[in-house]
Amino acid sequence: MANWERKSQYLLREIVKFRTYIDTLSTAQAAKQKIYAEREAREKEMEDSDRGADTDTSVQYTEDDGAQEASEPPASKPMPNPAPPAAFLLHP
Repeated sequence: MANWERKSQYLLREIVKFRTYIDTLSTAQAAKQKIYAEREAREKEMEDSDRGADTDTSVQYTEDDGAQEASEPPASKPMPNPAPPAAFLLHP
């Protein structure tokens, strides 16, 4: 009987663990969607203000100037795959 109780407790712990994991993933996905929506709204607002600023002859600088350039990673060459160490190749 003790074996069944231990198995039941183990399964309950696993259920709680996976439910917590699913809740965490759901929360992270909701936060990601919120951030993306805010970013899209901000970009749309910037585009709308840029359209209005195109007719204006004065230059307006914002805090975000250069942020797009800095956020884009520089182009890099693909790294070659290193050979695995000899210890892995010569397993007894």
